[in-house]
Amino acid sequence: MAHTRNFELCIAQTVVQLPCFFPSVSSVKTNLMPVDYVELLNAAAHPLFLVSAYDIANSPAEHRARLDAALNRSKKGGTAILMDSGNYEGFWKGDLAWDTAGLHEIAGTSAHDLCFCYDNQEPPNTAEAIANDVVSSVLRDQEHSLGTVAPIVHGGTELLAVAAQQVAEQLYPVILAVPERALGEGIVARTRTVRSIRKALDELGFYCPLHLLGTGNPLSIIAYAMAGADSFDGLEWCQTVVDHETGQLFHFQQWDLFRHQTDWGGNDALPYIQSVLMHNLYFYRQFMDDLRESMTNGVAEDFLRRFSSKRQAALLLNAIEGGN
Repeated sequence: MAHTRNFELCIAQTVVQLPCFFPSVSSVKTNLMPVDYVELLNAAAHPLFLVSAYDIANSPAEHRARLDAALNRSKKGGTAILMDSGNYEGFWKGDLAWDTAGLHEIAGTSAHDLCFCYDNQEPPNTAEAIANDVVSSVLRDQEHSLGTVAPIVHGGTELLAVAAQQVAEQLYPVILAVPERALGEGIVARTRTVRSIRKALDELGFYCPLHLLGTGNPLSIIAYAMAGADSFDGLEWCQTVVDHETGQLFHFQQWDLFRHQTDWGGNDALPYIQSVLMHNLYFYRQFMDDLRESMTNGVAEDFLRRFSSKRQAALLLNAIEGGN
């Protein structure tokens, strides 16, 4: 049985250090166009990010050309590119026409390393049926993708651990994803669910990294990582401003209160929005390095306490350690 935690993820020719955070790029609830975010991430030589197949497919022709050029440059530079199925954007835009064919066209032409399968937003109601459905989706989509297709497991909270275990047992995936919103109501319940999924995955004869979709809050990342999650993606980096000292997130227009924390606040090299994004990227890159170091050195509890109150830390540690 696999009980030793992995701190590296091999994706094609790239080695990603775990735990890791993929800054997400989306056309939903963000300030800029997807192409602007991808080009900024490329210019910043950020080591990893997530892009939506839907956004690539629905970009104007001139944006599509710029997107593909930036993705190619990033991939050649060693950046790990994770492609999302696009169902998030399709849902929020009410686009009922977005389907597997759309994903397959983009996954077969645009550069990436990993691609999440076209996930079923209305999964069956048993763990076995969920697993069979996910496995079929991954095998179907892999035939059309330039990169490796990874599974996303949807379902009732009580079914996730068993369903994830059954999917991993059949696919031996590079990574397995679960939406954070499916983990339960509230961070304590969600932390317990992450712990139960990790325990189920650790009953297999290999280590299966667990990815949480839509997790970008620093305190949540710490708790879930300590409970057994390995990888995260989220939009917080481009929707809010992060306080480097506390890890707390603030309104985008409150950067004036924190711009002294990085060099990006003291020069006019970039416009306001892009300067905030660089401020945030700098935080997440250092934050994940520090979290990883604390976990490998066995001092993750101290790291958690650095970003939480005494009461908050007690609640989260209780959930991480399996308390009620």
